[in-house]
Amino acid sequence: MTEREARLAKNETLFRGVNEKVREVRGDTAGADSLIEFICECGRGDCVEQVQLTLVEYERVRSEPEYFLVKPGHELLDIEFVSERNDRFLVVRKQEEEAQIARETDPRR
Repeated sequence: MTEREARLAKNETLFRGVNEKVREVRGDTAGADSLIEFICECGRGDCVEQVQLTLVEYERVRSEPEYFLVKPGHELLDIEFVSERNDRFLVVRKQEEEAQIARETDPRR
């Protein structure tokens, strides 16, 4: 893994941790179909874009530690694959080396 790929993976896991806090705060008050704004989990260090998901959608993304949610257009195809696409967000799956970092840093494991 290159230094760039390692940095991107660490940025993404940091954003995932922030979104776990958003889920804790907003999850108790939002209805199942309510849209909640989460931060884009792309690897760009300067990205502060938001994406909207329901709690059900968010939990589906979090069900696999190597899945991340990103704003459309923020996918980095050299380190990830798009596994789901809709008009509000993409779900990306990390390639194996980055996926290992994602599994090791998953706050739910």
